[in-house]
Amino acid sequence: MKILNNLKKVAFALPLVVLFFTVSCDNDDDSTTQNFNIAQLEERIAEAEDLIATSVEGINAGDYQPGSKKALQDVVNWIYKRIESSESQADIDDAVIKLNAAIDKFLVSVVSEAFPWVKQSAGAGIQISDNIKPILLGPSTIELQVYVVDLNQAGYSNNLFSMESEPSNGNTVRYFGNGLIEIVTGTGAGWPVTSAPEETLKSGQWVNVAYTNTGSAQSLYIEGQLVATHNETIGASDGPFIIGNGPTWTDRVCNALFREFKVWDSALDQSTIQANIGTSVEGTEAGLSCYFPFGSNLGDSFSDVTGNFNATINGTVEWVSEPPVIVLDYTNLNAAIQEITDFRATITEGDMDGDYPVGTLDYIDSILANANDVVANETRQSALDDAADAIASAIDLINSNLVGSADGIYIDRDDPSAVGLRITPNYTPQGDYTVEFDLKLKTLQMGGSGEIFGNGTYGLRVYGFTEPTEEEILASGGLWNFTDVGGWGGPEAPALSVKSQVWQHVAIVHDNTAMTTSIYVDGEMVGQSTDIGVPNVSGWGETWLGNSWGAKMNGSIKDFRIWDQVRSVNQFDADIDGSEPNLQMYFPLNRVKGIQFSDETGNYSGEMRGIVWNN
Repeated sequence: MKILNNLKKVAFALPLVVLFFTVSCDNDDDSTTQNFNIAQLEERIAEAEDLIATSVEGINAGDYQPGSKKALQDVVNWIYKRIESSESQADIDDAVIKLNAAIDKFLVSVVSEAFPWVKQSAGAGIQISDNIKPILLGPSTIELQVYVVDLNQAGYSNNLFSMESEPSNGNTVRYFGNGLIEIVTGTGAGWPVTSAPEETLKSGQWVNVAYTNTGSAQSLYIEGQLVATHNETIGASDGPFIIGNGPTWTDRVCNALFREFKVWDSALDQSTIQANIGTSVEGTEAGLSCYFPFGSNLGDSFSDVTGNFNATINGTVEWVSEPPVIVLDYTNLNAAIQEITDFRATITEGDMDGDYPVGTLDYIDSILANANDVVANETRQSALDDAADAIASAIDLINSNLVGSADGIYIDRDDPSAVGLRITPNYTPQGDYTVEFDLKLKTLQMGGSGEIFGNGTYGLRVYGFTEPTEEEILASGGLWNFTDVGGWGGPEAPALSVKSQVWQHVAIVHDNTAMTTSIYVDGEMVGQSTDIGVPNVSGWGETWLGNSWGAKMNGSIKDFRIWDQVRSVNQFDADIDGSEPNLQMYFPLNRVKGIQFSDETGNYSGEMRGIVWNN
């Protein structure tokens, strides 16, 4: 060091020093550095240089953060210049303070074990540099582990990862509050979606996810099991690739932790995906394009193991050493369970006006069973609160459905909570049959069609109108008895076959010997199909009144019957008690029977799903 060399020359230059002080005794502030005590500074410089020489930078826990050695070296370089330019001992002491601070900062820059927790606030996420996108558009596989803290949605969905952009490009894997998970592909012409069942994705545990793209087909694997696939081509996106959110709809953000994010340059098969679960990689494996372990706190911007890709932390993302513990508040739900338990003790069932209908206790027991299941298994606070609210609503519903006269049940198409009457078990006629009922539509202005009943393979649809123009009104009121006989067919009735604001008797009669199915309205045949067999046996678990495929009617229905025989016009709407031969199902719906009740044959159960009695 220059200062040390200067000090060695002191002995030889003593006469000059004496002369110097003699000449400049009136200007002590100009004294040079060889007069200062630099021993402590030399010691700290040696320590800093040793740290720089022996420490290892990296992205794994225990390494020093990338760039920390350079930051310390920059301070050491500044210290050397400071020594040369120092004009007082105070300058040297200040340099010691600054170097101590730099060493302390370096020593705490050790990479700690941590995972990025994308918190559920708009704009939060982990953005990967755009050079990842060309790889993802071709044959590729994304593997990652996700720990969903809470399945609840902030926006429309929670995007596990996405690079979607308008009008319809890119791709997304997204999930919903019920654990349903989907792959979405922007093809440039639309957004095809394929869904896995509810509860496919779980919260409160690390889950292995893999997504493959062959270039023309995309598949999603959860814990190595194929859960969704479709054949599409991803359109090139203008948006970046983001983990935990999306670039376009930035409120579709997860509440989740991520680790072990890998991108391979081929579409791995299922056996390889399964073999990869639980194995570690170095980052140099053949075919591995990108690898972010996400296992240590690297700050807000960092490179992957290969050095080819960068990640940027956006918004509210916190590095945590372990997943957060969610403390659920059961207060409201426990209080609601106690309330309905106490309420149950007051119930006496009967069939007189004002009584609680037979089946009320069973209905309450089903509510309690569901609530206790929520307490035992649910990990979402919103689900606990929803269950508590549902219990309160159920008590109100029970009290508003006491025994009394009724003029059928009403399905309100405009009420999202009104689903229909759910009848179990499902039944599909396999020989002669007659379905008959009374129908009173509130209006035909439904914005399309509505379904009067259905079980998945057969039912009855009514056609409405959107705008009250003469042309649309005259084209409404038609019927179709849709029937799956290895393809959809069935008789149709012309426009104006049914009306609104009036009760009409409707019957569908299938003669399996003649191979005909006919539609009757008020005893008049209005449509018939020939050479038609029975519907395929439905895979649904129920038959619906007032609904079927989600397109509800808007009106009332009563006196619903299914016969395993051909009924003649003279036999329609006969007085019956439920014990008649060949009578398969009979719901009179002329007395309020509560929320859950049996039909008159005793073979079927009906459940009111958001609909009401006309009483």
